Amino acid sequence: MKGLRRGTGKSKDGVENQITAVLAEVTPLLRIDHCTLEIEEFVESSGSLTVRIDGSCPDCLGSPAMFATAIEAHVKQRIPQVRRVIISA
Repeated sequence: MKGLRRGTGKSKDGVENQITAVLAEVTPLLRIDHCTLEIEEFVESSGSLTVRIDGSCPDCLGSPAMFATAIEAHVKQRIPQVRRVIISA
């Protein structure tokens, strides 16, 4: 019964496109001027995603890396293939 089988069916490129879209949604939520979130590396076999954060907040003492937990939670909730998020600045 081929029609009832559920496969992953998503290539690494497809997952990376989804990740890019989710990161684009997250960036404005950080409310940091000139902040960018980019995929540095995604290892499909382990579900490990490394995200590079560029930008700074000139009016606060915080850094984009402070939002690592929120970024990780948002990405993992939206893309089940991602099991771990590493933030590099």
